[in-house]
Amino acid sequence: MSMPQYKPPKDIQDLLDKKEQQQTGQRRRTAVLPKRSWIQRNPRLFQITFLTSSLLIFFSKPIYDAFIADPLPPTEFRVPPHKR
Repeated sequence: MSMPQYKPPKDIQDLLDKKEQQQTGQRRRTAVLPKRSWIQRNPRLFQITFLTSSLLIFFSKPIYDAFIADPLPPTEFRVPPHKR
């Protein structure tokens, strides 16, 4: 036994038909938009990325010295002979 096809009430069907006719009557957008670069599409992400990478490059030597480089051997603190 197959299910009968659903048909909306007459007033709802009329509204749906009217809406469909309006949509087909509307002019489609035909203007060709210029292609935008990644920077223009994602300005905030570009700013964050550019700033972070610039700061990392600028401070690379202090960051390397602080975290990766072998520490310098401690210098012995000597009192000069004339001050003993």
